[in-house]
Amino acid sequence: MEVRVRPWVQDDISKIVHYWMTISDADAERMGCDLSRFPSTEEYTRILTEQRQAPPETAVAFYSMWVVNGETIGFASLKNIEYGIRGEMHLHIWDAKERGRGIGGRLFCLSAIDFFERFKVREIVCEPGASNRYPNRMLQKAGFSLAGSRVGRSSELSKELLLNTYAITRQVALNHLNRGVQERRRPAGSLDSDSGQKTSQRDDS
Repeated sequence: MEVRVRPWVQDDISKIVHYWMTISDADAERMGCDLSRFPSTEEYTRILTEQRQAPPETAVAFYSMWVVNGETIGFASLKNIEYGIRGEMHLHIWDAKERGRGIGGRLFCLSAIDFFERFKVREIVCEPGASNRYPNRMLQKAGFSLAGSRVGRSSELSKELLLNTYAITRQVALNHLNRGVQERRRPAGSLDSDSGQKTSQRDDS
């Protein structure tokens, strides 16, 4: 399986807008979206186009597209960027069949490392809704620390709700990617030296 991330291009904007404009009520509720806060298709396209054209030093948002076997399945975004200081990370898999397959953690970590390098930030946080099990499970499995919880909005498009705040660090992202490489190299049926359990070829990174 080929898994990689890439910077967004102009053609991605229509897909990002379409994802939000056609989101189901169930998915909006799960993620804590406030649909009344969404701009029109035209306005959202204009906003994203302006954001994409900004240089790293003045950018306020940036999207890292997630690609699996040549198909773009979603993205991570860095918002409220303060160059050289901090940013806030979000993640979305718009292809429902790719959710829960164990690939989100690897894609998230690849995007996080790119954000650290591209914007020279020292701090990244990710704040999924506390009741949204998919991102919480992925972040915990990858090894990111839960720094606390708060009531608030995770973005300009969100409702006010209980959020879990995770500290995203470059080292934890690298560690998770390195573990995934080691697991994929281990022969199927071999014994794990720590647990004594047999391994399989399933990719859970």
